[in-house]
Amino acid sequence: MLTSCDQEQFFKLIKKLAITPGPSLGEAPRRSVLEGFFLEHKVSYQVDMAGNLWVSYGQGSWTDTVVFDAHMDVVQEGYTKFVEERDGCIRGLGLGDNLTAVTLLAMLAVDLQKKAPGFRRPLNILFSIGEEGEGNLKGVRQVVQDHDKAPYAFVSFDLSFDEYSLAGLGSNRYAVEMTCPGGHSWSDYGLPGAIDQMMQCLTSLKEKVRELSHENPGCLSFNIGTIQGGEGINSIARKAQARFEFRSTNPQYLKILDHEVGENLAMVNRIPGVSASCTLIGSRPAAPPVCPERTEPHVVRILAELDEKTRPVVRSTNINATLAAGWPSICLGLCESGRFHSHDEYVVINSLEKGWSVLVKLAQTLLEKAP
Repeated sequence: MLTSCDQEQFFKLIKKLAITPGPSLGEAPRRSVLEGFFLEHKVSYQVDMAGNLWVSYGQGSWTDTVVFDAHMDVVQEGYTKFVEERDGCIRGLGLGDNLTAVTLLAMLAVDLQKKAPGFRRPLNILFSIGEEGEGNLKGVRQVVQDHDKAPYAFVSFDLSFDEYSLAGLGSNRYAVEMTCPGGHSWSDYGLPGAIDQMMQCLTSLKEKVRELSHENPGCLSFNIGTIQGGEGINSIARKAQARFEFRSTNPQYLKILDHEVGENLAMVNRIPGVSASCTLIGSRPAAPPVCPERTEPHVVRILAELDEKTRPVVRSTNINATLAAGWPSICLGLCESGRFHSHDEYVVINSLEKGWSVLVKLAQTLLEKAP
């Protein structure tokens, strides 16, 4: 394998990927860019029923296989209008989360096609869909569904290499709608309004989160992502909608809060003329580590050899689904990056060489290259 990163190839591919639309569950245009890249370099690939793209090397059983994964989707609109190079960084939505990892994995696939390295274990390179937001890990859930046994290791590349994850941060995501009769702000004053009812419900949930967080600080979060409703300043709101999520390292807390959502909506529905409905639009399991000894010591050692410190954290990523299925899994980054989920997202250009080294060394270690 190449010992250094071909930065000309890297920049050409990542810029094309970044400006090509690829939001969660709408990744087809970006996947087409990867397909074109592989056809150009005579790399065979497959697309599964979920829309994941696969490149496979080596023969052997699934239980002895190493999977390298990077999700193709990007948050919000799913692309950036242009990639800016400034102050030693490239900047734009999605570059660190997660197109740098996608690009480096694609380059690895091309490099392996040329070199035929003779690994002892098979390697499956996965470009997955639906990791972000309401994608709800659709791509990796399909992979788990398609295999009744665990691979030797599932390695998901995501975000920055100053942190890695062996456990999954759980979450529940909801869409709630309130409806009321509505009316005039003066002559019908006193009738329930949908926005008022929504605010009371969300405030009650926030108080419950504070109560649980007081018992175990740092293990729970609550975020109201969107809230909409109303018809005008002088009208009692007839409708209101909100989307929110809970995250926790403790699956029991997620169950408690799910029950709390139901209780709050039941109270709203007892108010004459008021109706409330709720849909669970996403759920990620809080999952403990599985066989971390297969991957963690190698990741820490490789980064230390490159003079990079890293630390374990709990995050919500593709490995939530694989860990919940009992698959040995780890998630780590392949660059120095930050300001994720914003248009100020950046990747430090000088970190790309280290990222490529991490990828190559980890492949050689986990796949046990023949002497």
